[in-house]
Amino acid sequence: MTHIFFSAFPAWGHLRALCILAARLVKENKNLTVTLLLPPNHLKKAVAEITAEFGGESSENNWKRLRAFSPFKLESEHPLELVQLMVACYPTVYQQLLNSQSITCSITGDVFDSILPPDMVILDFFAHPQLLATREATGTKIPIAVFVCAHAATILRTLGPEHYGGRGDLNAKIEAEAARRGITPLEVGDSVYSHTDGTIIKIAGIPDMYDWEYFPQLLPFDLPVSQIMIQAYRGLRDSDVIISGSAQDFEPETLEAFKSWFTEWNKKVYVVGPLIPSKPTTFVIPSNDAQNTGLVETFLDKALAEHGRLSTVLLSFGSLFWPHEQGYLEEVIEALIEKKFPFIVSYASPFAKISDDLLERVQSSGYGLIARWLPQLYVLNHPATGWFITHSGQNGVLEALGTGVPMICWPFEADQPAAAAHLSENLKVAFELLEVRTGERGLKPLLRNGRQAKGTREAVGIEIRDVLDACRGEKGAELRKNAQAIKAKFDKTWQADGISRKDFNACLEQYGIHLS
Repeated sequence: MTHIFFSAFPAWGHLRALCILAARLVKENKNLTVTLLLPPNHLKKAVAEITAEFGGESSENNWKRLRAFSPFKLESEHPLELVQLMVACYPTVYQQLLNSQSITCSITGDVFDSILPPDMVILDFFAHPQLLATREATGTKIPIAVFVCAHAATILRTLGPEHYGGRGDLNAKIEAEAARRGITPLEVGDSVYSHTDGTIIKIAGIPDMYDWEYFPQLLPFDLPVSQIMIQAYRGLRDSDVIISGSAQDFEPETLEAFKSWFTEWNKKVYVVGPLIPSKPTTFVIPSNDAQNTGLVETFLDKALAEHGRLSTVLLSFGSLFWPHEQGYLEEVIEALIEKKFPFIVSYASPFAKISDDLLERVQSSGYGLIARWLPQLYVLNHPATGWFITHSGQNGVLEALGTGVPMICWPFEADQPAAAAHLSENLKVAFELLEVRTGERGLKPLLRNGRQAKGTREAVGIEIRDVLDACRGEKGAELRKNAQAIKAKFDKTWQADGISRKDFNACLEQYGIHLS
């Protein structure tokens, strides 16, 4: 019996694809057991995703071989607190697995029987402390793969060598600047990371962009991003192999450059995306005014009956990001109501703020539904859904393309700005909103067209109304046709001879692991 140990980073955009991969492998390989270490705040959602992927196919037997658990409890959903506890608990959990001891979920109380130690460890690329703990315990005996759950273009930009358009050695630059100014690297790290001066960034497969275009928004949180990026770089550097959750048919030119970078490091990259569930979950966390988890299905069925196919807009910024200017969000919602678009809003971020007044206005309009957590793929798959307003993170983008739904991009940071440019300019499957940009850098011009945001709610209102009109016109039809064409390609990637399935099997075979 083969045993693979997965450990996730405590952000839904990082761990969801790992859950799908783990479930698919267990479902299809009866000689495989997976142990999946998860943060407590995402355990229920993860179980829902895994259950949906299992479907009715010997689900009980599959659950015996997929041990999803959290080893600690925590009421807070703050990312830093969750990261600290995930790092702290990992060495103990890993040693228990090495000793073939049973493990217990602190949330459910479930006890998982002892089994043979792991044959492979798959960690999020942000989880460098866990990688070090793994190496300390087992050296190079057990291979360590890192899973990259972000568009390859931004990994190249943020962590890659300068000759690929990257920053180069971010840690060395931070330490040099700290020494120059006589302060600590922690004090200066984020200013070095986010420094812009109008340099033109050239990444394979992505439109050329000014460096400030990678920071189009003020953010509603303050996290030590530079330190996280340094850990990610070290995770890539110290791993044995790289597994990318991107898709070959999404960013082929960029992935070739990505692979070339790691060839210089004597590492192989395997591309296994898109990791889209075979069946969508219907798991919901309702908003304060909701009474049951059937609201989403009811709302979409009603929208289909009253407004027709492809009439509804989904708005979601993932599990972390949220607009700094609440008025911009309200303007977009008012435009949806005015233009008679049914819409669903997800506000999953712990930094999200939805006023009681806005909730009431949406409810009284008869056009909208707002929930804390939504079954995103279920919504995208529903025949009523026609458009997706998204921050352009990897999960949402690949799910939208996997269901043939065109997008309206509202990027914030991380992998989103480059993705939005690629989606709108290269793939032509999306509109990109410009006027929603905020902050000094967000109001600077774009290289590709010279446009720049005016920084007013009025401008946001004009732009979103123009875009919504275009959604119903020839341009919208063109974007939908292009999204459907990519969906057709995505549908083949995990078939028996699909490129992503072959790549993942090749990754395992590199280390003598044969599942069939």
